[in-house]
Amino acid sequence: MRIGVRLGAHGADGTLVHADRVLAAARRPDGGWRGLPALLRELSAAAPSTVDTIDTVVWNIAPLIEHALLAAGPRAPAPPAFTVPPAVPVASLLVMPRAPRALAHPSELVRSLISWRGVIPGGHDLFGAELVPVDLDAAVRAATEARAAGLGTLAITATGASNSVAHEEAVAARVREEFPDLRIRLSGDSGGLGLLERDATTVINAALLGTAEELVDRCERLTAALPGEPGCWFATGDGGRVSAKRLRAVPVRCLGADGATALTGSAVLTRRPDAHVVLAARGFIALGRVDAGRPRIAPDLAGKLGVRTVSPIPVLNVRGTAAEPALAAELRSLVGPSVIAAFDREAMDIADRLCAEVGPALVPLRSEANPSAVGAACSEPSAWLDIVVPADTLDELQRQQHLAERQAMTLVAAAGARPGSERVISSVATALAFLGRDVYRLHVRASTDSESEGDRA
Repeated sequence: MRIGVRLGAHGADGTLVHADRVLAAARRPDGGWRGLPALLRELSAAAPSTVDTIDTVVWNIAPLIEHALLAAGPRAPAPPAFTVPPAVPVASLLVMPRAPRALAHPSELVRSLISWRGVIPGGHDLFGAELVPVDLDAAVRAATEARAAGLGTLAITATGASNSVAHEEAVAARVREEFPDLRIRLSGDSGGLGLLERDATTVINAALLGTAEELVDRCERLTAALPGEPGCWFATGDGGRVSAKRLRAVPVRCLGADGATALTGSAVLTRRPDAHVVLAARGFIALGRVDAGRPRIAPDLAGKLGVRTVSPIPVLNVRGTAAEPALAAELRSLVGPSVIAAFDREAMDIADRLCAEVGPALVPLRSEANPSAVGAACSEPSAWLDIVVPADTLDELQRQQHLAERQAMTLVAAAGARPGSERVISSVATALAFLGRDVYRLHVRASTDSESEGDRA
């Protein structure tokens, strides 16, 4: 039996779920952190005596993480219902064969998180071959400048680290010898392709370390106060969940979790595991998709914050409410059922109009339970790989793909799944003709069967 909790700008929503069925729902629109113990007790008390105690609490803290990032920028939003420490400025070090013409990242948000930026020689190609020897003395000089600027966190992104982290690890080891108190994050910690995407991911990770630590500590203490020592987990943007330990290291995994959990929860509440899902709220409408109850995801998407990272997030076609007529026509043309979840009074009116125009193929979600909290409770440990491999024959490509699938399932087991419950959700090989005739991009997604894994953190 699980509890899912969404912490948002206007309060907390929680649900009690067992075997993908909602047993209870609760909400605290005010009270901040002080109101959460009562919310958890209310949900726990709703558990039937015939079912075991609460074994898992899954927190969706994506709205708070996103607020912490925006609070560090020039257009800080209004304070949320929960106190959240803002992201802190960091130093960013690029390891590249030669310095680029412009060091600044194209994203305004990422630039707002960087107080010092430097580049040193080094890096590998996409297949792990060294392009230029890494200059460790230059790395120490760069770290010295960053420390002189008063910065305590360093984000390191090297060319080709998606296939070889040797230079990033060498730089980190050398810098730690000189500055053992410096917090360091490597782009290899997150995986994925694309230098700009890995750079953004690493900077965001580094900037959020303090924020994540405080939020995770609070959630762990609240979870530990429940009887039965339930595990404490956190919803991620790929529709899965990670342990508290993992989230402390890679808080960027939270980005996109609000959309992912809302899609999953909508599918659970309407008993439609394969459907198009419309998420409607004041000012916007988003169209997504769930397959076998899991949100359709992809890497390299800009997402709500407009920053492309390597972490997969839900594929959502977001549009303004003025696009309502066009959306109705699109929904009528889609094959299979559709679901619409409305999150405020204005969106409920939109949902009613769309349902009237589209007909019975579009089902409105009407439930006291918050879909995002339900989706958090129903999430499972997950993992993904996004790599480039050479393969001059079909047999070699299949071998490489099989190895990647096994690695992804191993990561799922390491994330808390019971060994043997792991399974591959999707495995796609895409030819990259612009890199050569025999080069492929492999994207593998793995998770577990619902409620088949051990829930303890």
